[in-house]
Amino acid sequence: MTRLLPCLLALLLALHPARAEMPAEAAYRSAFSAERLGMPPPSAALALDFTLSYRGAVPHAAFAVARDAAGRSSWTFVGGRATPEAAAADALAACRARVTALAVLAAECRVLARDGAVEGAAPVPLAEGGIGPFRASPLHLRRGPEAARGVLVWGHGYGGAGKDNRNRPAPGLVAALNDAGWDVLRFDRHPGDDALTAALPRLIGGLPALRAAGYRRILLGGQSRGGWQAILAGSANPALVEAVIATAPAAHGEAGRGNNLGAAVDDFRRLLAGLPAEGPRLLVALFDGDDFDPDPERRAAMLETLAAQRPAPLLALWPQQGIRGHRGAANPRFAQFFAGCVVSLVQAPPAAAPRGLRRAPCGGG
Repeated sequence: MTRLLPCLLALLLALHPARAEMPAEAAYRSAFSAERLGMPPPSAALALDFTLSYRGAVPHAAFAVARDAAGRSSWTFVGGRATPEAAAADALAACRARVTALAVLAAECRVLARDGAVEGAAPVPLAEGGIGPFRASPLHLRRGPEAARGVLVWGHGYGGAGKDNRNRPAPGLVAALNDAGWDVLRFDRHPGDDALTAALPRLIGGLPALRAAGYRRILLGGQSRGGWQAILAGSANPALVEAVIATAPAAHGEAGRGNNLGAAVDDFRRLLAGLPAEGPRLLVALFDGDDFDPDPERRAAMLETLAAQRPAPLLALWPQQGIRGHRGAANPRFAQFFAGCVVSLVQAPPAAAPRGLRRAPCGGG
């Protein structure tokens, strides 16, 4: 597994045009590098969680880790806390609970990062502000419209009017795209105003402001409801949206309630039928054990068939590596095994872009 990490990093560098790195970007990359985890070299899971997953957190956030001389480790990160101190305290408590449960780790937990302040590195300023209904993802590097390859708008899922997902971290694949040159904005919605009929017009209506701000290329992405509405918005705006990334796309239920999954497969078929043949590009990630997907096999077959018919690249990812459940994309192994495909799907020339159904890791993109 650890052999895939250098391959992924090499692929991201290869797909990003060579250019002189700005001082702020060099400092950012240094702060969120595996080097900050010390020696012996960290496991792939620890390195990915710090270098990719943590960057998707919403402040106030903190990352705590314990490592012993044998290289054994325990770690956790939290986000969405009221203060940096509260985030640090919660991360430490969770890390210590894990160390106690392991019972074999001879090390104390310490706070490695508070928001963008990483131990041993120059503090990284949080990205602030926004464009239209979208806000900057605070811990991702923001280059601005002139320097960035383009912008990704990421949307969280929906758990019902009583569950606020605005502090949900974006998965590690978003940081992989950020490393490849894409700025990241979040489409965060108040749960009381997050019915699809209310949120979708705001998403669609906000896209022209991104072009007006100077972004030449626009990606839409999201988890669950965020992914479903990203496909709808991309279908409605093929001239503006270059690619759509949907992880576990769903629109047929709420957490903790009886759900109408009977219509999910047919509605997914209609969702795909509305996608223009010439674009945008589309990547859909499906997961076994997803409570909001009644039949991933049928969905995968639909995507594979459409990929063979459609001029624009379309890729379905359906992991076999024990990456399961509705939040499978948040598993750091998903970024480890499949981020290369995600980056290639949105950036490679059409003839080189991955297509069809993929279940094996994407070591070469």
